[in-house]
Amino acid sequence: MKDNQAKYPQLRFKGFTDPWEERKLGDILSERNDQMPETNEYPLMSFVQGKGVTPKGERYNRSFLVKDSEKKYKKTELGDFIYSSNNLETGSIGFNKTGKAVISPVYSIFKSKKSQESQFIGIMSARKDFISKMVRFRQGVVYGQWRIHESDFLNIDMKIPNDKEQQLIISFFENIDKTIALHQRKLAKLKELKQGYLQKMFPKNGSKFPQLRFAGFADAWEERKSKEIFKAKVRKGEPNLPVLSVTQTSGVVYRGEVGIDIKYDVSTLKNYKVIEPNDFVISLRSFQGGFELSDKLGITSPAYTIFVPKYPEEQNNLFWRIQFKRFQFIESLKTVTFGIRDGKSISFNEFGDLKIKFPSNILEQQKIGTFFKQLDDTIALHQRKLDLLKEQKKGYLQKMFV
Repeated sequence: MKDNQAKYPQLRFKGFTDPWEERKLGDILSERNDQMPETNEYPLMSFVQGKGVTPKGERYNRSFLVKDSEKKYKKTELGDFIYSSNNLETGSIGFNKTGKAVISPVYSIFKSKKSQESQFIGIMSARKDFISKMVRFRQGVVYGQWRIHESDFLNIDMKIPNDKEQQLIISFFENIDKTIALHQRKLAKLKELKQGYLQKMFPKNGSKFPQLRFAGFADAWEERKSKEIFKAKVRKGEPNLPVLSVTQTSGVVYRGEVGIDIKYDVSTLKNYKVIEPNDFVISLRSFQGGFELSDKLGITSPAYTIFVPKYPEEQNNLFWRIQFKRFQFIESLKTVTFGIRDGKSISFNEFGDLKIKFPSNILEQQKIGTFFKQLDDTIALHQRKLDLLKEQKKGYLQKMFV
């Protein structure tokens, strides 16, 4: 009974009730091993992890240096199934969504014997159990290199539905991928838009006037040392507060419940620094944008640097939050220290000697801070939608295949 159930996916399109048929991949795929030089019809492309066949970026385009018309690559066509034995777990597997191309001979390429079965296998290859079946055949060739022989791959048993059900599944996942790609483009455009505003709404080096401003503001921005604007904050001895950490991706986050998720010595916690909402904290990744504005109350390692405005009524934290994330600001940190030091946060004294520009009018600070906060919220919303779509795709991959 259990073996019989294994021939039926958990989720199916209406009208399909037959069990999936067990077949060898060699029954539906055949190796494509045509080698040829690149041409206008078959340009040289890369097989990018997670993206498939993709035009090479400009930094890889060396054709202006030398043109080797005799060098042979592997030919691939739209819908071919492709894998790299050495990088299966990181996504070097899938089907060709781009079209005619030549790629490196290190890849194994297969075409359908009929219909679009190579494309169906390409979709199925995103499942972990598919990769696991392939990895069993992986053999070491030289140090650090692996090989799954094409004959072994074609001997793998898989359960496959009939042509009509295959086509519906292919179309379904094509639509999901198109929707994901659409959201990825929207997200990329928003991030690009943000970078453009960051360039124009803050003065460039040597200037005290930004290129783009809100109406009603025309004064030059001030330039002062950080220690004239901010002061260090050190408050300790409250071990009962939740323990916080600082990450580049999530900012100030809870590290778990003390005594359950994480074990701490109470005497150690007494030396931890208190962080409150609207405190700035410099993480151990100072030189990678590790300045964060806290929205939580808790304690964190003494290794972190915590500071606040000297005169809160004159400074807007949302403005400084975006100022501290700018590439130009992060680069400027190198001018007050002796290079990048992994695993060590810069001190307040080091930060305090840095000169930074800002509008003295707090209303302009507020407008800039609010503008970027709203933009960041929009970016975060699109990122959540994209993440949700990717999770939904994973769920369908689990339920729509045997």
